[in-house]
Amino acid sequence: MQLTKKSSYGLIAVLELARTGEEYPLPASAIANQYSLSRSFVEKILHHLRQAGLVSSTQGRKGGYHLARDPQTITVRQVLEALDESLDLVGCLGPGASCGLTDICPTRTAWARIDERFKQMLDSLSLADLTDTDVAP
Repeated sequence: MQLTKKSSYGLIAVLELARTGEEYPLPASAIANQYSLSRSFVEKILHHLRQAGLVSSTQGRKGGYHLARDPQTITVRQVLEALDESLDLVGCLGPGASCGLTDICPTRTAWARIDERFKQMLDSLSLADLTDTDVAP
């Protein structure tokens, strides 16, 4: 599994929104400019996150985006899944996926256990955890 630019930039965007707080909406252009990203791509990402209920938007001259919920309640997994990211470590673990070795594969059980722990880790990391500067990587 390798995360896409969409998911990487999406995580950047929500972390910026978490750092900004609810004081004022953050325009997509501010995030795009800070990281030298395409504004339209950032807007598309934020649109997906809004559809998933993770961010809200305010229209108008002083409009922009902010988190729809407390950063402590939004997990990294929720962000990645909102951006249609496949979190399966190997293709044979996904829904409806199979290969010729599925029934006899000696590594499938190991990958399934690793996959489950990986997803548990993503569930355990909130945006607040990632914005806490006292937390070591």
